[in-house]
Amino acid sequence: MIAPFLCRPRSRRKVVDNIRSHFNIPVEIKHLPVGDALWIARHKELDTEYVLDFIVERKNVDDLLGSIKDNRYKDQKLRLKKCGLTKLIYLVEGDVNTVDGSESVKTACFTTEVLEGFDVQRTTGYADTEKKYGHLTGSIIDYYSRNFSAGADTSRLCLTYDEFVKRCSDLEKVTMGDIFALQLMQVPQVTEEAALAVTSLYPTLLSLAKAYTLLDGDRRAQEEMLKNKSDMVNTGASKNIFKLIWAEG
Repeated sequence: MIAPFLCRPRSRRKVVDNIRSHFNIPVEIKHLPVGDALWIARHKELDTEYVLDFIVERKNVDDLLGSIKDNRYKDQKLRLKKCGLTKLIYLVEGDVNTVDGSESVKTACFTTEVLEGFDVQRTTGYADTEKKYGHLTGSIIDYYSRNFSAGADTSRLCLTYDEFVKRCSDLEKVTMGDIFALQLMQVPQVTEEAALAVTSLYPTLLSLAKAYTLLDGDRRAQEEMLKNKSDMVNTGASKNIFKLIWAEG
């Protein structure tokens, strides 16, 4: 049984009640370890909860601008990328033209969708967000109904809710690789996916620097090294990372 969908406590009670009544969708409020909403399938007999492969991070335009300025924006997206779910939805609520940094918000929406693979959705406000959650739930139910049989072994497809929480709690443990990834994300043209690709190959700055030394001063080979090792790293990002870490001047 696909239900309910879960929201963080910060979601307005009125919004939750409206979704329940207008769309006949069961909604529960929980302290989610990451994101603002997700969907679960509950086993009818065992009552085990499985997290479906969709998660929403909701930001109104003012919150989004603030998170861009203090860098929470990149950290939150990095956590979403590592949470184990692949259908990542970034819901931007409100008119981006009403904030002073509208161009920064528009650029963030563009890079989040085109370069980093999130599904960026827009709503005009709370009422529109209610409708969006309702329609998303219907689409998700339809997606699983069409693509998975009723007898499918859900445990092989999805994390249990407890497993999901445990995985996300492990993300709280900051590693050297996490710090290195956040540093790389400050480099021009380096997306979250590119940073994660680099740190999967070279978890520390020292290990990456050593890899450059093995190329015996071949500048072109050094500039293209990361591009050649991962499809997630484009030419510009590969060159810019090399310049930051190794090149003089």
